Amino acid sequence: MPSYDVTDKAIIEAPPERVFRALLDEYAGVTHWWTQVDSTPVGDVPFDQVGATCRVTVRNHGAAHFTWQTIEVVENRLMRFEYVDGDIVGHGDLTLDPAGDGTRIAYRWRVRTRGLASILGPLLGISRRHSEVIRAGFRALEEFTA
Repeated sequence: MPSYDVTDKAIIEAPPERVFRALLDEYAGVTHWWTQVDSTPVGDVPFDQVGATCRVTVRNHGAAHFTWQTIEVVENRLMRFEYVDGDIVGHGDLTLDPAGDGTRIAYRWRVRTRGLASILGPLLGISRRHSEVIRAGFRALEEFTA
């Protein structure tokens, strides 16, 4: 299984509280500003709590399917995920830090691919494609929170 360790960063011109809330609403399927990502909540655990689970489809020249579970939350600062099923397994760390009137956001993605994704990932440049999706999400988040 190939493994990947990718970090993407941006500055969002909104306070961490607004960015955190926008992300929670998007993961819960309340909003739909991240057009390349479809999130479907699984179960009743709110997304600001450990144990929240989400099925996800990401579209970027094909589709990836996986399920993640929230394993740590620090309100307005950190969300840590474990990818538990699907095309990838591993961890994602989303950090929010104040940056003047805005928020420095970073997403670190440490995963291994499984199944067909293990074969196609290296051929399709999965690290680059992952960063494309995350950066598009950061731009959409910027617009949504403006």
